[in-house]
Amino acid sequence: MKKLKYISVALFISMMTISSSAVYAFPAQSIENIATHASVKATSGAITLVANSDEPIQFHIYSITGQAIKTITLSQGTTTIELPRGYYIVKCNYWSKTVIVK
Repeated sequence: MKKLKYISVALFISMMTISSSAVYAFPAQSIENIATHASVKATSGAITLVANSDEPIQFHIYSITGQAIKTITLSQGTTTIELPRGYYIVKCNYWSKTVIVK
């Protein structure tokens, strides 16, 4: 019975350390404002990145397994990156999205 009691206490302590809370502060921006800065669109065999900002926006493209594929910096304009079929994660200064290249 003592062994079970110690396991229960150890499990309770480990659960207490896992469930920590955090508070994050983000700059006040509307969703429309964020959406107008940058966008991504998956097309057949490629990803199209669009930047509409005065300051450079850095786009990071990752495979679904987390491998870094490409990093691109755009100030304004559109660029298309050809990629094989699959799922990709695209991150920029404002958002992170999952896209499917067919």
